[in-house]
Amino acid sequence: SLIRGSHVRHSETLKGVRETLANECIPFEMVRRDQIHHLKRVDRRYQLVISVGGDGTLLDCSHYVGKAPLMGVNSDPKRSVARFSACNLATFPSLLKAYLKGSLKPSSVARLEFSINGKKSHWPVLNDLLVTALSPAATSRYVLRVGNKAEEQMSSGVWISTAAGSTAAALSAGGKMLWVLDRKFQFVVREAYHRKFGPRRLLKGVLVPGEFLEVVSQMKDGRVFVDGPNLSVPFLMGDKLKVRLARQSLKIIGLRR
Repeated sequence: SLIRGSHVRHSETLKGVRETLANECIPFEMVRRDQIHHLKRVDRRYQLVISVGGDGTLLDCSHYVGKAPLMGVNSDPKRSVARFSACNLATFPSLLKAYLKGSLKPSSVARLEFSINGKKSHWPVLNDLLVTALSPAATSRYVLRVGNKAEEQMSSGVWISTAAGSTAAALSAGGKMLWVLDRKFQFVVREAYHRKFGPRRLLKGVLVPGEFLEVVSQMKDGRVFVDGPNLSVPFLMGDKLKVRLARQSLKIIGLRR
């Protein structure tokens, strides 16, 4: 079956990564994806973080990595897109050697930081944020502010994406594809409702360093989803979300540009 085949390929890749690290005499510690949230002081304890899986696994890892470089190994190339992954089982040894020799340098990828009611989240955003109602079938109600312009809106939600994440959901929703290493971010409103307030104009845009995007919730039970469905924070009536480029970028090894 598809699931069994994927499991076998993932297990083989994980075994190959372990063997390669052992052959290079590199001490390592393995942590399951569902236990990543227990990691502490990653930058102090590790000089390199390797994500074995797809983009979801790498995104989960990225929330706990600051200065340490991150390398993604796609464990199932047949089924996984793995946009951020540099290699697979066959190419991992050569890529690792190139990095260890210094001939392969990490790329600096911009992330987002966000706060709600002035309290900054400890999760940096590598791909995107989704501001929406708790149920995706419900209408999202909020006030969107960019610079000195503000607009009350009803829609299916708002995508806020990094340049690296611009080829994902934001692009499908009508956003702009940005160069992966751009220090820019964008927002895209999903399926805006125009009848109540008239034509809405703040439906998409690209922001640069120093600029902020603000969203004020008019929902009893809204949510802000962080890099997919696994992480989210409540976004209740009157809450103010503020988003900007993060001060600290993520170092990704072998990123395809």
